[in-house]
Amino acid sequence: MSKIGITLNEVLRDFINRFEYIYGKYIDDSIDIEKNPVNSFDLIKYFSFENTEAMNKFLYQDAALEIFGHADELYDNLIVRLNSFILDMKDLYGHDIQIISREASTSIPATFWFLSKTLCKCNNIKFVSNYEDKWDDVDILITANPIALDCKPIDKISVKVNTTYNTDVKSDYTIESLFDFMNNDTLRNNVINNVNKNS
Repeated sequence: MSKIGITLNEVLRDFINRFEYIYGKYIDDSIDIEKNPVNSFDLIKYFSFENTEAMNKFLYQDAALEIFGHADELYDNLIVRLNSFILDMKDLYGHDIQIISREASTSIPATFWFLSKTLCKCNNIKFVSNYEDKWDDVDILITANPIALDCKPIDKISVKVNTTYNTDVKSDYTIESLFDFMNNDTLRNNVINNVNKNS
């Protein structure tokens, strides 16, 4: 049995586009990430705040519900498909799936709202304070987050979901979307079998 962690931003939730929209609504509408993609996870390079603390206040307090709660799924019907996938993995193969997200302050209830409005049925949800903590209690982590990918423990397996800000980050496997992992039995079995080899 494997424990599979799935993170939210740019895997299930369209965080960057929503951040751009809300930033434009309240601060500066001249940013266009289609023309100038976010190529680094150092977001303060793209969104002009006085400092990181000011950006975090905007993200996790002032506009948390609008950014994290009202964001769209990354793809239509992604979470409906995830619901079926979670049941199949548990019932057919005994694998546990956990949704993991680094959240702070009011982004936690906002994220509960995102999961609720998308009808997410995962009963294993974990919030962490540090990116490296996403690896706790999982064998496989599916994520777009470059910091989490860079701090992968040697005995675990990383699956990177490609996005503009993680192109140079190494991983054990790379996919374009979570659909690839859910729909490709060969890929998924290879990932899970490699966990068993590391055990």
